[in-house]
Amino acid sequence: VPMLRRCVTRLRATPVAKVLPLDQHVLFHQLLGYVVLALAAAHTGAHVANFSRLAQRDGRRALADYLLVAQPGAGGLGGTAAQTGLVLQVLLATMLAFSSSCVRRSGHFEVFYWTHLSYIAVWTLLLLHGPQFWKWFVVPGSLFALEKAVGLAGRRAGGLRILEVNLLPSKVTHLVIQRPQFFHYEPGDYVYLNIPAIAACEWHPFTLSSAPEQQETLWVHIRALGQWTNKLYEFFQQPPAPSPELGRLGRSWGEKRWWHWAQVALPLSPFSQCYIDGPFGTPTRRIFTSQHAVLIGAGIGITPFASILQSIMYRYRQQKQSCPSCRPEDERDEEMTLRKVDFIWITRDQKHFEWFVSLLTRLEREQAELEPGGRFLEMHLYMTSALSKSDMKAIGLQVALDLLATKEQRDSITGLRTRTQPGRPDWDKVFGKLAEEKKGKVQVFFCGSPALAKVVRAQCEHFGFRFFKENF
Repeated sequence: VPMLRRCVTRLRATPVAKVLPLDQHVLFHQLLGYVVLALAAAHTGAHVANFSRLAQRDGRRALADYLLVAQPGAGGLGGTAAQTGLVLQVLLATMLAFSSSCVRRSGHFEVFYWTHLSYIAVWTLLLLHGPQFWKWFVVPGSLFALEKAVGLAGRRAGGLRILEVNLLPSKVTHLVIQRPQFFHYEPGDYVYLNIPAIAACEWHPFTLSSAPEQQETLWVHIRALGQWTNKLYEFFQQPPAPSPELGRLGRSWGEKRWWHWAQVALPLSPFSQCYIDGPFGTPTRRIFTSQHAVLIGAGIGITPFASILQSIMYRYRQQKQSCPSCRPEDERDEEMTLRKVDFIWITRDQKHFEWFVSLLTRLEREQAELEPGGRFLEMHLYMTSALSKSDMKAIGLQVALDLLATKEQRDSITGLRTRTQPGRPDWDKVFGKLAEEKKGKVQVFFCGSPALAKVVRAQCEHFGFRFFKENF
């Protein structure tokens, strides 16, 4: 039930969201899994101990007979309670073993995915194991069936066309996908993506990096970290085979590192086809009801904030056009009460900035046009591979970069007006400055590695800021 994402997404828009910890639904799902495993182990252990006692008292039957041979009256369908119970234990143990983060994050997500599908076998065996189980299963089972039925109906009768593919540094694949009619989503939402040419039966969650105001297309940025994502990147690295429809123009595309399908009428094929399921909501939906929002993205964790930043500036631009003399503090739009937005992006090296540098440049330009000298949206960029300013080895380099940035009015690394800071953020100083601005209640939205999430969460607790983390 906690992983029924459509139900959770709908509940986020109701007053129930203020009572239930919907943002922690994945953690609650994991906790329930551990509870089920612990109780199942205790339940099985008690039965094994009882069978052992009966075997010793009887003397004619071994413990294996009680465990492996069906006995009338022993419970379950046809007396198979012991046998179905042992199989259930094996399935639960297998799910536990392959659900660990070391498996999912080491490039073997498919192993986790396929072993997790054994929950269907678990439910079937539970109906055989305990004849009364159906009474407990009928309500959540009906919700599950309804969720899956709606999902199958919403996956579109036909596939969606991949209009454009951009291969970015550090093995990031940027897909531009045809936006389905009547597809409505909120900034920061994610979808499940299926590309038959990569794997016909696999669906993987990815955040939409395009803004809802972008009517024609959907953007997805995917970093190659596992088997499926690596296959995706390698698949589009290969130039498409020449065909009569493409002609000379198509062959010239094969020499480049990006392909534009929108400009040529190609028939739908597994090569240019994909399916999506969603959208599904995330904690970032709360951003527009915040007063002072702090967005922290680490590496490819910028993806949900790319959508959010575009949507924020779109709404900010709409407000400015309707009331040029108003300030963000006036809170004219009930759907957007933002007074200040701080965007913090932490990345390892210079190449990663190329993922979204064009977007950040456009946001800077738009804010300069709407509010010269304004500070509604403030960006903070950190490059961790560079030596920090406090390091003696980097003093000369930093002085040179500062002089160059002052002269050119541009950062020499990204080309933005925002100065890139070397090293890692000093969170005490960063959060202390945010607290001093007094732009309203601060809410921090984070997407990135679990280790950094713990650090940021601790700082939020220290300063009294509310913390939200992206969870799929």
